[in-house]
Amino acid sequence: DDDHVAVIMHKAFPQALNEQFTQAIQRHRLRNEIIATQLANDLVNAMGITFVNRLRDSTGAAITDIARAYLAARDTFRMPDYWHQICALDYRVPSAVQEQMMADLMRLVRRTSRWFLRNRRLRIDIAAEAERFGRAVEALTLRMGDLLRGSALERWQTQYDERLAAGVPEELARFTAAAANLYAAPGIVEAAAQTGRDVCDVAAAYYELGEHLSLNWVLQQINALPSTSRWEALARESLRDDLDWQQRSLTVGLLRNQPEGTDIAGAISQWEEEQQVLVKRWRAMLTDLAGAGTLEFTMASVALRELLDLAQASRHLATEARG
Repeated sequence: DDDHVAVIMHKAFPQALNEQFTQAIQRHRLRNEIIATQLANDLVNAMGITFVNRLRDSTGAAITDIARAYLAARDTFRMPDYWHQICALDYRVPSAVQEQMMADLMRLVRRTSRWFLRNRRLRIDIAAEAERFGRAVEALTLRMGDLLRGSALERWQTQYDERLAAGVPEELARFTAAAANLYAAPGIVEAAAQTGRDVCDVAAAYYELGEHLSLNWVLQQINALPSTSRWEALARESLRDDLDWQQRSLTVGLLRNQPEGTDIAGAISQWEEEQQVLVKRWRAMLTDLAGAGTLEFTMASVALRELLDLAQASRHLATEARG
């Protein structure tokens, strides 16, 4: 019944029939069944046969809500358009490059679908969410090379250069290389709304803080955790969610405590001085984790609890400053 979803009805018919019998197609007796079948095909073809069950296990959401979250995430990142561009490169670039770009898109949409389910408990307005977040994604993608820092920037630049060298068009290479960093876009948009700052300024603070506190390294360690059972897979996803939330919370606390226009590096230095006890404890925790060699679920859980203390202290300080 959603107008944003109903347009998929016309994809089931040839263009000539759509042009001549538009009204008749919209009144088709099997309208709902055709739309449902088209959407189910789209879900499975783009995201794989286990996508819905995986999200239902991890969030408890109904299948209809999962479909809504998928459509919001898909359209936020213009997945059909980029997917078509990747397919158009058949026999022009190595198939391994195409497969990797497709995997990057699938991972991005899967994680963003999960974000919508976690952060939009009520009925998701697909069109409104896609428009709101889509504009931010376009702005962030264009400036990703300026916003990222340290190891994250190096990974983006390497992947971007490799795909350009393989014959991938510049826009597609830029976007797919940024996919691993764009999963944070919805949280960055929310942080921008909370602080009243430009989304690119918030992104710069978010990525700078992530590099400064080695949160990118922590995320890599969490991604490397084993998932030999359903519970381990759920635990790993929860750890990723917690890390993303805490990085966003740290960013909000940092920006609320600094005048607009303040240099990010300077703002972080001042923030670190104000939170030196907790920052020192966090860095000691990182040293212990790195020295352990292999991260375990219990270690990651304890580390994120320490990071939560730092995030809460930052937000508390920002609240006092405003008061």
